[in-house]
Amino acid sequence: MTEMVVDRLKMIKLVTLDFDGTTADTMPTLEEIAVKLITKYYLLSQEEAKTKYRLTTGLPFLQQIEQLFPGHPANNEVIQQFEEEKKNNIFSLPLFDDTKETIKSLKNMGFIVAISSSTTQPTIEEYCRKKGLFVDQILGFREGFEKGKDHFDFLMKKFHLTTKEILYVGDSLKDCERAQAANILFIGKIGLFTKEDFDRISQSKLVITKLSELTELLKTFREKENK
Repeated sequence: MTEMVVDRLKMIKLVTLDFDGTTADTMPTLEEIAVKLITKYYLLSQEEAKTKYRLTTGLPFLQQIEQLFPGHPANNEVIQQFEEEKKNNIFSLPLFDDTKETIKSLKNMGFIVAISSSTTQPTIEEYCRKKGLFVDQILGFREGFEKGKDHFDFLMKKFHLTTKEILYVGDSLKDCERAQAANILFIGKIGLFTKEDFDRISQSKLVITKLSELTELLKTFREKENK
């Protein structure tokens, strides 16, 4: 771990969590829906569809499809079907086992906790309400306001913070790219991608395998700072 990363960890005041695949165990189901639609409408093999979907995860689904199949006449139908199936399934999908306890621990340590996602805001808010998950701020996708700089700018303004005081935790390479483009420290959550995948683009080289590891990591540096 470089000295720069250590210094940044000591400065963190707000922990921002991705939703799908980081906070909630939704990615296997979402991937299944996406792969089914991509193979049906774009005539790709299951393996090709899975690879393309994974490489663009972290983006809103409509952006994934437009990036993968620009101008294709089936795009609107695919996007509509995906969003309908996602909404029909998502509320039955669980949080990760350690999500609630991790968020509670982070808040007890004095951190502000936010969720920043490419899922639409009403869907995340309803999901969190139904699951009894409470954070300081929920930010979802709407046209012209999305995960990355838009969300980070909102959080900085609301909580009077700088980029150096915000941490973003996500499970996709796009999460990493968007955090770093906004000068936000990033920690990858292994799942869809391996440590080796993240290390190829991550400046921090920090990864966790489960959310609860985040508490121990931040506790270590908070204790060092207070000595």
